[in-house]
Amino acid sequence: MNLQQLLEAVIHHKASDLHLQSNAVPTVRIDGKLHPLNTPANSPEEMDVLAGELCDERQLAHLAEHRAVDFAITREGLGRFRVAMFHERGHKAAALRAIPHEIPTIDKLQLPPVIKDIAETPRGLVLVTGTTGSGKTSTLASMIRHQNEKYAYRIITIEDPIEFVQENKQSLIAQREVGHDAESFLASLREAVRQDPDVILVGELRDPETLATALQAADTGHLVFSTVHTTSASQTLQRLVALFPLDRKEMLLGQLANNLVAIISQRLARSADGHGRLPAVEILRQSPITRKLILENKPAGLNQLIANRENGMQLFDQHLADLMQQKKITLAEAQHLATSPEAVSMSSRGLRGGDLAGGLVS
Repeated sequence: MNLQQLLEAVIHHKASDLHLQSNAVPTVRIDGKLHPLNTPANSPEEMDVLAGELCDERQLAHLAEHRAVDFAITREGLGRFRVAMFHERGHKAAALRAIPHEIPTIDKLQLPPVIKDIAETPRGLVLVTGTTGSGKTSTLASMIRHQNEKYAYRIITIEDPIEFVQENKQSLIAQREVGHDAESFLASLREAVRQDPDVILVGELRDPETLATALQAADTGHLVFSTVHTTSASQTLQRLVALFPLDRKEMLLGQLANNLVAIISQRLARSADGHGRLPAVEILRQSPITRKLILENKPAGLNQLIANRENGMQLFDQHLADLMQQKKITLAEAQHLATSPEAVSMSSRGLRGGDLAGGLVS
């Protein structure tokens, strides 16, 4: 199969990902599960041809020098795809993620309604966290879409690569791609604060200086969105604090305590009907107790706070229990994703997720 046929197969099967590598059958991921396509394995020579079709000269040069390159492509009639080209066992390989034509709404993603309230916050730091493939990019895109349809904002995004292409509606949006429009996340973030933004989206907080600059931007009245590769609110705070240099830890803790609006952590669950996936979401929001726990560097205390479910907050296991009781996911799926499978099992025997706060805290 040539590249066009492979991408058509992704769309036809409603797959999220396509995996290509030498001496392996092209494989798609559908609802979280891998399925080989009905086609022969690609030879190393065929992978070289596919790499030439996917990459431009600059990307091929980067791949040759660094052995990996990330970018996005658009194919007329099919949509956009995020591409990760790399080498394995001396040969070229690729992982492609399909990006929907239309930017999903918060409602279409089946995110909790409180996400709209968080998106409408005028200033501060909002973090969306989760493992690779947990839907972070889609959630952020839906929040930017919500702002774009409701407010006349100047929005600047810094992405690696650009996935969802945002069209100006009420807002004026500038999207910058690292390596093409911008040197790095850090350099672009420093530049963005001089470009009259109301909202800044920086694709990932990868290092202490980018985190410190994001906090400074939030501290000076901007709304900053970003992602962290962590699996819960408490783990996110632990990861951020670990990035702080000792000589600046107290100052940065203060900035984080004062400016953190919310942490939205995601895991994707398979639907009970076997078609599609939906997000299970943990939400931490700003409150006087949140600020106190951050200032005292006590992230372990956050779980009990979140479990009280005030102001839209919820733990993963509470949301999983809710989804299970609504028959949107199965007990087996809830247990598979749960922080505490035992607590979710208790809810299946008649206890409501909110009544399990003590059992759900870990």
